[in-house]
Amino acid sequence: MTVYKINSKNDQGDILDFDPYSMYQSLKSYTDTAEADFMIKIFDLHANNDSILNIWPDIMSVKSLSPMYENIDIYIQGGFLILSKEAYDYLYHFLNEYGEFLKIEVNGLEMALFNLHVFGLEDLDNCIEDYSKGIRSGFKSFSFVDSDINEKLLFKSKLLDGIGLFCGEKFKRLVELKDFNGIEFKKIN
Repeated sequence: MTVYKINSKNDQGDILDFDPYSMYQSLKSYTDTAEADFMIKIFDLHANNDSILNIWPDIMSVKSLSPMYENIDIYIQGGFLILSKEAYDYLYHFLNEYGEFLKIEVNGLEMALFNLHVFGLEDLDNCIEDYSKGIRSGFKSFSFVDSDINEKLLFKSKLLDGIGLFCGEKFKRLVELKDFNGIEFKKIN
C-alpha cells in the first residue's frame, strides 16, 4: 500500500497561537485535574491518544500568528489538522470515527482542529533511524504494516509520539477531489 506523510505545504511554521502550553492555559479552568497532571496530559496529548472533547468549550477563540490562516483549507500544526469550515463540512463524515473535532474561531472565522486518535502499526524492520553526530535525528526510512493500515483513512505513529500524520490514497484523493490547499503528500514507501 502506498503511504504518504502529510505535511503543511511550504511549511510556514505555526499559523495559530496554539502550542501545548497555550492550550493548557486555555483549558485548565475546564477541568478538576491537578494542574501538573493536566499539563502533562496536554503536552503528551497526541502520544497518549487522550481526548479533550469533554472539556473543550463549544467554540474556542484562538489568535492567529499569520494572516495565512484565512486562505488555507487544511494545515498541520503539532499533531492537529486545522480545517477551514468548508474542509470540516466535507471531511466530517469521513474522519469522525478516527478522532475528535474541536471547534475554534480565529478573528471571527469558524474553523476546526482535528485530534486524530488512530495509530498505524509500524513495520519495525523497515523503520531505520538516522543519526547525526551520535544523536538520533529522525528516520532514514519509515514503514507501516499494510494489513494494519489498509482500512485506515488517517493514522499516526507511536514512534513519532503521535505528531506525524499519515494516510493512504483514499484520503489523498478526498483532498485532491475538492482541491483543498495547505497540505502536501510525501510518499514514504
